[in-house]
Amino acid sequence: MITEQKFLENVFAFIVKGLREMKKILGAILTIVWMIYFSPFHLDNAYLRSHTFERVTVERQDTVWNIAGRYTRDEENIQKLVEAIIEVNGLTPDAAIRAGQSLQVPVLEKATAQQLAER
Repeated sequence: MITEQKFLENVFAFIVKGLREMKKILGAILTIVWMIYFSPFHLDNAYLRSHTFERVTVERQDTVWNIAGRYTRDEENIQKLVEAIIEVNGLTPDAAIRAGQSLQVPVLEKATAQQLAER
């Protein structure tokens, strides 16, 4: 016959196993929600989809903002390029860079007349 202590041990083991499974399921759900929530931010930033990069060596007094300004003049595009430079190069959110550092700058390929005619 099963003792009360053995019964409680079995119940406890069952509960712990269930909690572990729930933790895995919750982790998967949170991962999916995070991906759905944050992925749209990349859809409207063409620089993050770019496959073409230029390598730039940071000079004294350079900032990510003024490096981005060398590649585009449009204020909105500068912001998007800054975000892309930060992400592509794994920079901290404050975009701290140092002289001599090498950065990859995503560039957009220029549309040719033929490409424009096909649109």
